[in-house]
Amino acid sequence: MSNQTVKMKEHSSIEIRGVDMIPENERNSKASNVFYVLCGSQFAFGIMAIGSLPIVFGLGWWAAFWAMTVGLAIGSIAIGPISILSQRTGTNGALASGAHFGVKGRIIGSFLNIVIAIGFYALMVWTGAQAFAAGGHRLFGWSEGTGTLLIGCIIVSVITAIVAIMGHKVVVLFEKIGTYLVGSIVILSVFIFASKFNVSYEGGHYVLGGFWPTWALAMLVIASVPISYAPFVGDYSRYIPNSHSSTKLAGATSLGMFVGCWLAMVPASFMMSTVKDLSTPFVTGIIGGAPSWWIAPITIAGIFGALPNGGLCLYSAGLSLESLGWTLKRVTTTIIMAIVGFLLVFIGVQDVSNMIHLIDGFVIIIIVGVSPWLAINLVGHYLVKGRYKPLDLHNSSSSSSYWYSSGFNIPAIISWTIGLIVGLLFTSTSIFTGPFVSVVGGIDLSFTSSALVGAIVYYALTNLFPYRSIEVSSEVAENIVP
Repeated sequence: MSNQTVKMKEHSSIEIRGVDMIPENERNSKASNVFYVLCGSQFAFGIMAIGSLPIVFGLGWWAAFWAMTVGLAIGSIAIGPISILSQRTGTNGALASGAHFGVKGRIIGSFLNIVIAIGFYALMVWTGAQAFAAGGHRLFGWSEGTGTLLIGCIIVSVITAIVAIMGHKVVVLFEKIGTYLVGSIVILSVFIFASKFNVSYEGGHYVLGGFWPTWALAMLVIASVPISYAPFVGDYSRYIPNSHSSTKLAGATSLGMFVGCWLAMVPASFMMSTVKDLSTPFVTGIIGGAPSWWIAPITIAGIFGALPNGGLCLYSAGLSLESLGWTLKRVTTTIIMAIVGFLLVFIGVQDVSNMIHLIDGFVIIIIVGVSPWLAINLVGHYLVKGRYKPLDLHNSSSSSSYWYSSGFNIPAIISWTIGLIVGLLFTSTSIFTGPFVSVVGGIDLSFTSSALVGAIVYYALTNLFPYRSIEVSSEVAENIVP
């Protein structure tokens, strides 16, 4: 049997693994696959719509450019090391976090993962359906009403569900296709819109009233995208052999995230600055402003671009639902998440006028919840020197090394809660402003404060109240990964 035939057979079969530990002999992935997954999933109109927000917030071109670049650099660097956690444990991020939060406390990671995944899945389906409706209107004269949007939603939802159900190899395949196909169309679109672009574009009314608060908000919203992937990365790094360089894996994770987001978001802001009415939804504005001969390619990019990211989100949501300890298998939990996601999209289609504000608020809340979770896991990884007992993560009884106090690592739970509360106090969005924002001149410090407070409190509590399970004893060393 040829290698090509073997690969086709692998891609046409449903993945049987769920959140159970991936044996070393089945880990045949590589860091470049993680790069392609994180890079290819960004070429979606849903991600590009977030990339257009700095312009929508009133920033000029160069201010928006630097807000995106700085935000992406911070977020991408932050999530790189979290990929090592799942490489060492052989399971997804939510379940692996049980090493630091406890085998029951890992529910925090599962909950965050599901909320993020379903929220972004709904955004991908919605923007894919918008591309279907807007492109169909310009190409064939179709109505852009609710009926057409729903048809588009059904098409995108069904295909993304199939991709997610098939599993890891098919998701990776779609990400690679998305990187080259959709990425090429997005980059070419920059040249198509270049004649309308003004490099001296100065922006409009600042959404938070002043330049620096608005710039900080834009930077934070952009940074939230890579940071929101923190619970997802492990879905793919768990297939990386432990013999593979952890440093290269972390680098591929950060680089894939930065390159994909930057190549999607910068063109999005570039094109959005050419739209006369900034209240126009991103997808409608871009397809409406494209020359007639470019409508078909950019519509294809809008529809197909939703598939890799939507599939990634559903796949991750299914794994996290399974990690809650139910007896349901991954395929079943993925189908459940697909149904929930579609219902959320159906509700959103009925009121698209508030979508920008919903996106703004959604991504900020995401980053406030994920940042301390990410920080605590990284501090915990440092404290245990990257050594874990993978099988104990799947043992929810008191015999598990990660049982802590009735299954919860109290210092981690306390630290995450305090970090979350502090982050909300410093949150500044167009729909919610924390009471401490005025103290810092209206600048949003939500994700930095939540991450720093979570990390510092956890490190302090762990040193004040050390727990024996984070110590590595010689008699159990043979069960520990390295």
